[in-house]
Formats: sequence, C-alpha cells, structure tokens
Amino acid sequence: MSDFLKIIKPSTEAERSTRTTLDTIEISPHEVKSWKVPPFQRPLRVNDKVRALAVTIKDDSGVIPGILTIGVLDKQRYILDGQHRREAFLISECLVGYVDVRIAHFDSMAEMGEEFVNLNSQLVRMRPDDILRGLEGTHAPVAKVRRRCPFVGYDMVRRGERSPMLSMSALLRCWFASAPEVPSAGGLTSVGILSRFTDEEADNVISFLDMAMHAWGRDVEYQRLWLNLNLTLTMWVYRRLVITPYSVRTQKITKDLFTKLLMSLSADSNYLDWLVGRQLRDRDRSPCYGRIRASFTGRLLAETGKKPSFPAPAWASNGGSGRSGKR
Repeated sequence: MSDFLKIIKPSTEAERSTRTTLDTIEISPHEVKSWKVPPFQRPLRVNDKVRALAVTIKDDSGVIPGILTIGVLDKQRYILDGQHRREAFLISECLVGYVDVRIAHFDSMAEMGEEFVNLNSQLVRMRPDDILRGLEGTHAPVAKVRRRCPFVGYDMVRRGERSPMLSMSALLRCWFASAPEVPSAGGLTSVGILSRFTDEEADNVISFLDMAMHAWGRDVEYQRLWLNLNLTLTMWVYRRLVITPYSVRTQKITKDLFTKLLMSLSADSNYLDWLVGRQLRDRDRSPCYGRIRASFTGRLLAETGKKPSFPAPAWASNGGSGRSGKR
C-alpha cells in the first residue's frame, strides 16, 4: 500500500471534523498521473516558471515545494491545487518525489468546486471566469446557460471556430449593466451579481443569446457585435421592447421580429466599422445607441409598415444616428 493510500481516510477526531488529512508522502510519476483534473480546474500552462521549478525539483532530489491539495470523490482523486507543481515534477523526470499533501473528501463535484474557489481565492487573485467555473456546479442558472448556450465559456474566447464566442463573466456583466435606465457596468462584478442571477433571468438571457447567435453567428467580421458596448445596448433594448415595454407608447414586439432587428446590425458595414475600439463609456454609449436606434427603427418600419415608438432615454438625447462616422 502506498503512503498516499495510507493517509486517504480521516482517522482522528480533528480529521473527521474537517474531512481532511495532511502528511508528507513519497510519490512517483505514476502516482501523480493518476490524479484526475476536475472540470472546473484552470487550464494547465507550462511556462518559464514551471520549467524553472522543474529544475529546482530535480536539484532538490524530488522535493516539491508547498502543499498540494487533492480532492477525493467516489474513490477518485482530483488535483485541486498544485497542478503546475505536479507538472514541474513530471518534467523533472525524477523517479521519486516528496511532497506535503492535503487530502479533502467531498460528497459532490459541486462541493469540490466551492472548495476550489475558496482555496484559490485565499491564495492568489483568480480571474472572474475561474471563480464562475468553480461555482457553476452549485448555481443552477449559470449551469442552465452553459447547457443551453455552449458558445458561452470560460477560456479561449474567440480563439477558433469551436471556441466560445462569449465569456460567462462578460455575459453577466453586460446583462446586469443593461438593467438600469442608464446602462453602465460601473461597480459590477460577475461574482457579486450571482445572487441576483435567478432562473427567470437565465431564461431571458438564453432567449437573447439564441436570437443573437441566429443573427450574428460565429463569423469573424461580426465578432465586434459580441463585445461589451453593442451587447449591453442591444440587451438594454431587448429588455424594453421584448420583455417589458419601455412606456405606454412603446409597443411590445415578438422575438422573431427582434431577431430581425439584430440582423440589421450585422448587415450594416458602417456600424461594424464604427464599433472598432469603442467601449461602454459615456463618450461612445450615446452615439452607439443612436446608430442602433436608427437601424432598428428602419427595420421595424420596413417589417410592420408603421412608424415605431422607440425608447428615447435622456442619456441618449445627444446620440443621433451617427452616420457621419466621426469619432
């Protein structure tokens, strides 16, 4: 029996209370390769620091610095913290290694994900998407969006034909930035707004994303439409034309019609060119809305034969149609 297996079960009262054990053990490359990577783990990136650590481990006769955390679920072992140190040990080609290992036991993958977030948030600054990935298992609305919209992800956004078009953290920030009368992402964090992201909110987001993907797709020339400025403002309009009318004068429209409005943006080369370098800030927000409003109004008139009553918020009063192309 290996040293690892000897410490895998809590035996003392303290260990049973915390459901963890801690010991210094001897390991082998075969042993560490058997540790699985949980679905919420961050991508492994072998950089100069990892390669330098491999040299240090070899010079220290296989001693791995720090404490590795291994999660145990259904008799399977998962590496929660220390995957880059494990990789450095393998690169070192040492036949035997020595490391302090913390073993934590879990009843579900979601519970393990929460521990991953807690552990890493205390040790290093994690990206918002890393935290959201860890919490997905315990947050049903986020899991629903990921299940229904596979083009929303956490890594390698817009890096290839099969990579995600939109990061989960950007999606949540844009969605809640579109909620107030004046669209703004100021003070919003993707993690802080999780408590506000209900199942109903998820359904509305999924409906919008379905329409946007149908209208814009994955084509490279339309990627600007998936960025924060356009995404937030079209979400702002979606909330006020499709979900709840902006005013008594505003006519609620169907999802099919709103999809056609989104298509009008992808067909407007002037608008696509104008979006280059624009951000969700005061200088760009008003003229961007003016362009969206002009495009949507024209398409609504063409589709319905009636002049629509389009939202005209005070913050966009100086937006205009912006057709001159001036910055």
